[in-house]
Amino acid sequence: MSIYENRATMSLLNMCNEMFRKNIEIRRITKTCALLLMSGLSPHDIPQKIIDKCLENQKNDGGYIGNTDTLWNIKFLKFYPQYKIECDRAINWLISDNGDEEGFGRSKRDMHRIPVTGLALYLLPEIANDKNLEWLEQTWNSELNSLTYKAAYTILAFNENQYLPKSNRNLICETADWLNTQQEASGGFAPWLGHPVGENVYCTAIALLALISMQEDRYRNNIEKAYDFLCKTQLRSGIWAYHEIEDGASWGLYALSRAENYLEV
Repeated sequence: MSIYENRATMSLLNMCNEMFRKNIEIRRITKTCALLLMSGLSPHDIPQKIIDKCLENQKNDGGYIGNTDTLWNIKFLKFYPQYKIECDRAINWLISDNGDEEGFGRSKRDMHRIPVTGLALYLLPEIANDKNLEWLEQTWNSELNSLTYKAAYTILAFNENQYLPKSNRNLICETADWLNTQQEASGGFAPWLGHPVGENVYCTAIALLALISMQEDRYRNNIEKAYDFLCKTQLRSGIWAYHEIEDGASWGLYALSRAENYLEV
């Protein structure tokens, strides 16, 4: 583990305990814990009180409040095989009564969205099928080359599920190539090149993960630049300057861990 990963991990673990102490909504805590675990943290390092609170917040129908917190809670609990029944109940809730179209929104009543659908099919490939992958393909085609994080979530979902687009067999590569063109001179990513808010840890992390998932050497230089951006912009405390601090830091950590494995840093 690099010094950058170590700083972020320690900071995030402290934040999880502090959020728990302040009775912050469980979705923020379990999302952070899930990304810590995805980054290589041992499941034994997560306090049992957080697991218990996650289980206590599961509703009688198997779900939680909405789709996004449910899918993160599923991902979190999947690191603990003893809670398979709870995971299965949550998955059944997530995919049931999902409306007339495929894909997922932030809640059962929300419009279906690329970021939520892409994230769901990336985190939980067991719920991916031809219909929801095709919905993602069609929707991305309708918004082609719009936002970097939408492109990244689409790439991640397709590559995680080894999906070959029906409309254009080169769609994934073309999307990755477009994503490359959106990288700022700093190495970071914003919602699009030259966005007035500027590059940030979240957009950079998602884009970096997508480019790594391509597993092609021609993206290596962009991956290195994005990795360097994350290292240079990390604060000494282990976090990044981002509105929802633990969200930015947990995505930053996960991207660092995947990039260091890919680049063999």
